[in-house]
Amino acid sequence: MPGRKSTPHVRLSPERSKALGERVRQARQHAEVTQEALSHASGVGAEHIQRIERGAANPTVATIYAIGDALQVQARTLMPD
Repeated sequence: MPGRKSTPHVRLSPERSKALGERVRQARQHAEVTQEALSHASGVGAEHIQRIERGAANPTVATIYAIGDALQVQARTLMPD
């Protein structure tokens, strides 16, 4: 719709961001994949993956799915409780 404003992006809490980052890092290390290789396989920028793993980024659901697909894990296993 013309003139319609989008809803603001909702941020994860710092605790959930850190937990998500830890799960991504664990899954990546378990798969024996570098951040650069994960970037290439997922289409997510290497710097963004670094920020996600540090808990400093707020990735979209699409990004989480892309990372999960590249690591051959279900996206929900990357999501914190």
